[in-house]
Amino acid sequence: MEKRILAGLVAAGSLVVGAVGARMLPAPRVRLAEEIVDEGPRIVEPMQFLGKGAGLRAPELDAWVAAERRPRFKALRELAFHVAGCPGTVEWVDSAEGQRLERLLGELRGGTREEAFASLVLVFQIARTTEWKPGILTQTPEANAERMAGLVADWLRAWGVRGSRDPLLAEPARAAILVYGRLMRTAQQSPVIGTNSASYQRGLKTIEELVGIDAGRRTALGEALQARHPEAMRKLVGDMDRLRGLDDEARTMFPDLTGECDG
Repeated sequence: MEKRILAGLVAAGSLVVGAVGARMLPAPRVRLAEEIVDEGPRIVEPMQFLGKGAGLRAPELDAWVAAERRPRFKALRELAFHVAGCPGTVEWVDSAEGQRLERLLGELRGGTREEAFASLVLVFQIARTTEWKPGILTQTPEANAERMAGLVADWLRAWGVRGSRDPLLAEPARAAILVYGRLMRTAQQSPVIGTNSASYQRGLKTIEELVGIDAGRRTALGEALQARHPEAMRKLVGDMDRLRGLDDEARTMFPDLTGECDG
């Protein structure tokens, strides 16, 4: 009888030790989508297409666009990379050329993942070649930043969450939401006196839908943002200035995206 009791105590002790040991083990690292190498032909180093030197590689995208769209894509790609005079974003997007590009962006977002990526490259380039930083004398200082943010948001709504599971689009999707946060924070801070609370609330609502805020309800994009940009996620969840973390990360990743183009 005593032997059976002793054996039971030993077994129970082993279970407790095992449970404690299991809690002390580090959680396995989540493998992010961009760490998975696609088989077959692929776009290598996609983030280079979103950086300042994107023009050097942008022609490579032509081959990934469907044949029926390729001539328009090539022409509008050239246009996006050679916008002259630093027009305001609203002015340029509302022009005949800008409207042609905006329609093409919608078609590309509805195509393959490579076409969706090509559309994001064009959006980032427009953020470099048009001005969206508010000026003191601008009548609606938030308008340009909000219009630029709208182009990014259109892409994020279509590809932000599902792209976060894709080896090609995972990093670009995170970059896009960081830049969206930067743009909407710029719109929020655009008034000479005070802040624009409407821009702030619009930006937050879109981001909350894209990432999920509660840890138990995060989307794939939210989980990826938490893994790679935890400070931005922390501020988004609990900071008084909730867009600040996204803005800070975007400034670090894309220091040339200032809203003041080079002409």
